[in-house]
Parts: sequence; C-alpha cells; structure tokens
Amino acid sequence: MFRSRPPDVLGRLVSERRSEKSNREDGTVLGPVTSQWWSLSPLVPVLAGSLWLCTATSGTPMALLVAPPGALLLGTGLSGLLWAVGARTLQYMALASVLGVVFAFPAALILGPTAALVLGAGSAASFLATGYLALTEHRSSPEVPEPEMAPAFAARAATDEVSMCGIVLTTWPLAVGPVAARIRREVSDAYPLFEERGWLSEPATYHREPPPLEAPSIRSMSYRGRDVECLTFDSLYEPRPEEPGSDRWLSRRYDPTAYAWVLRHPGGARPWLVCVHGIRVGSLKRNLSLFRPDYLHEELGLNILMPVLPTHGPRRRGPISGERTLSGDVMDSLHTGEQAIWDLRRLVSWLRRSEGAPAVGAIGHSLGGYVVALLASLERDLDFAVVGNPAVDPANMFWTNAPAMVTHSLSAEGMSEETLEELLRPVSPLALTPLIPLGRRAIFAGVGDRVVPPTEADSLWRHWGRPRIGWYQGAHGRFLRAPQARRVLEDTLHAAGML
Repeated sequence: MFRSRPPDVLGRLVSERRSEKSNREDGTVLGPVTSQWWSLSPLVPVLAGSLWLCTATSGTPMALLVAPPGALLLGTGLSGLLWAVGARTLQYMALASVLGVVFAFPAALILGPTAALVLGAGSAASFLATGYLALTEHRSSPEVPEPEMAPAFAARAATDEVSMCGIVLTTWPLAVGPVAARIRREVSDAYPLFEERGWLSEPATYHREPPPLEAPSIRSMSYRGRDVECLTFDSLYEPRPEEPGSDRWLSRRYDPTAYAWVLRHPGGARPWLVCVHGIRVGSLKRNLSLFRPDYLHEELGLNILMPVLPTHGPRRRGPISGERTLSGDVMDSLHTGEQAIWDLRRLVSWLRRSEGAPAVGAIGHSLGGYVVALLASLERDLDFAVVGNPAVDPANMFWTNAPAMVTHSLSAEGMSEETLEELLRPVSPLALTPLIPLGRRAIFAGVGDRVVPPTEADSLWRHWGRPRIGWYQGAHGRFLRAPQARRVLEDTLHAAGML
C-alpha cells in the first residue's frame, strides 16, 4: 500500500485540497437540467446493438463485422439504463455509434441495402441519443447556462465524446502492471522531497527562473500563401537530478529542441499574442486552423507566436502528438508542465528583449488553456491571459476519463485521484495565485463541452476571483468561432491597451 506520507502532512494537504476544490463543489448543481425522459435514451443503443448482434447468424464474415458496434452499443446502452452513466460509458457509446454507421456500408454487401440502411440508421440514432444523454450530464454552478437540447447541439456533444475517446485510446503507456508499480514508487519517493522543499505548500517555488532566450534560429517559409517563420531553440530544460523520474525523462531526450510558429506584420512594433494549442495539436496546419489568423492576425492586427508544447507536433518522438498527456504518469506530468512554462517564459523574454514587443498577451485552448492559466500565475511580464475551454484539474481529468483498468491498477497500488492531485499542485492552476490583474484575465467555454466539461472553466473562474467570462452554446471545438469567445478576447485586449 501507499504509505509514504506522514499522517500530519496528509491531513494538511487534504485540508488544503478541500479548500481549493470547494470552488468547484460549492457551485455544483445536482438538480435536473432537462426532462427526465432523456434518461431513457440508452434504449436506442440497446436496440441498435441488438439489431447488429442478430445479424451475426449470417455467417462468419458478418459475425466479425457486427461484433465491435453490436457489443459496444448493447453494453454501453445497458450500462446507461441499469448501472451508471459516466464519461467512459458515453465515450464508448459514441464510438460504437460511429463504428455502426461506418460498418453499415460493407454490411450492405452481405445483408443487402435495406438491412444495412436499418443498421446504419439505428447507429446514427444512437449517436444522437448519446449526445442528448451527454447534455443531461451537465452539472455546473447556477451561473453556467444550461445547454440547449437541440439535435445539432446533441450531435456536437456526441462528436466531443468520440474525440475524447480517441484521446484516451491513443494515450500511452497504460499505467497498469509494472508501469503502475513504477509510478507508485516514484510518487512515494517524491512526496517527502516535495514536502521538504516546500513545493506542496508553496507550489510556485517549484518553478525555476529560466535563462532569457537571446538568439533562436528563425527560418522563413511560405504556407498556403502566408509568410510564416519557424523559430527553434534549445530548450535547456532538465528536471532536477534529485527528482524521481528525472533520469528516465533525460534518457528519452524528448524535447531538447523547442519550436514556435510566427506570423508578424512588417513595419513598426505591434502587440504580440502567444497562442497555445491543445492536446494532439502542434503542427503548423492545425495551429493555423485553431487560431484563425484571418481574425487574430489580420482583423485585430496582432503579431502571433504559436509555441509547440512538449511531446507535441515536431517535438514528439512517436506517431501520436502528445501521447503521454493524461497517462497518469505523475512525474512525467510534472516535468511536462514545468518544461512548458519554462519554454513559454523564455519566449516571452525574447519578445520583450529582442523583438521590442510593447505588450504581450496569451490565449490558450483546452490543454493550452491549462498552460496559459499556469503562465498567468508564474510570469509577471504578461499583459493579459485569456483561456478557452481550460482543462485546469489534470488529476480529475485523468481519473474521470482513463480506462477503468488503469485506475483500478493505480488503486491497487494504493493511489487515488487525491494522491495525484496532491503531488501535481506545482502544476495546478487551482493551487497557484494569478499575477495578472483581475480585469486582464478572462475565460470562455462551451456549456456543452464534453472534452473539457464546463465545471473546469467554472472552477478556474471562482479561483481567479470571478473575472470576465463568456459562455457559448457549443462544444469543445468551436473556440474562436463563437461570438462570445471573440467578445471576451476583444474586451480583454482593450483592457490591456492592446486594441
């Protein structure tokens, strides 16, 4: 069992944790947000899954084809009716619905078009039912608007469930068996060190002052008619040698080279906006798609810097961008968070010292919102911070979404969500005090977001002292396409004197 913490230390940490988490728990509303009849929507995947499994009698090829959508639809549907509806149930219900629609096309070759059409329609109906069921799971403070129960909105919510399922299934390594045992050993060794250094009671002291960035390599290029600069530099980040997991981190040599994409206007000095991407992003194509240069760069007239987070994009070492994010590997999560802030602070110093930036602000989406929220509590030379759909509670995000076998393995090693939360305090925005004035920090989020639930944004809003916030009727991916998001950003830019 996990016994590395003295009882008095554990008691104090739990007390502090409850104080911080009260921002979320005190604002939670457990009442209904829509008609109770939506609780019967799992009947749709139950029926669709049963139809799929009934076709297994058509021979071996069809049996192999129907197994994934049929078993998942029936299983998740029964879970929603009889046991519990949680994040995992909804994610796999949405995935099964998509598989059913896709598999209906080859099924037409075996069963004929009519039967395939029925199977495809049932799967599509299950997808919509998943979205409605996901929206009924809305639990937030009274200040958060209720989601609209409309078919298009339900489809977006179900799409979010598929996206989150894809993130979970592509996270590696799984924290089971020897990996879970290794995580427990590192956590056991880290607690006394972190307590002795004061990093749990004063989380900001965990972060070291990085050296200024003076002469990065800059390569000009053209991408789809835009002049873009690719900026690279040696991160110089290394975990402290006394920290558990530091040797493992250095042996992989994950991120010795840091990257950023730059869009700048010719002529005199202009304000700079640092745009931090979310999980599984990092490429130039996806950064430009997310941060809409037609709006930020051209319409608002800002210079744009888009850094690549550790283990993402060109900094990854495998086929999946950010594959270790949400893996439950506590020390890797700490080192990733510390390096992300280290690199960003060096970039802010370069903008101020070398580029003569009159003002520097930051905006982040999802994982990027989490990073910008951290930056707002650690970098004094930042004029404003706006976070969209911020995932600010990494321990809760992991424990809620990770495969059950992972949380069971960690529990068997004596760990819990609280264990992770305590040690992740140095990289938790909810444990740090923002340095930016209230009027120059802001939040926006979708009330139907099923990748990062609105409780995350609501928790940060309360922790930050209730700054400017905008809620939009949408899901995770809408981001800057939402008028409320643009309004929050522009109001904050005006407050910072950047517009």
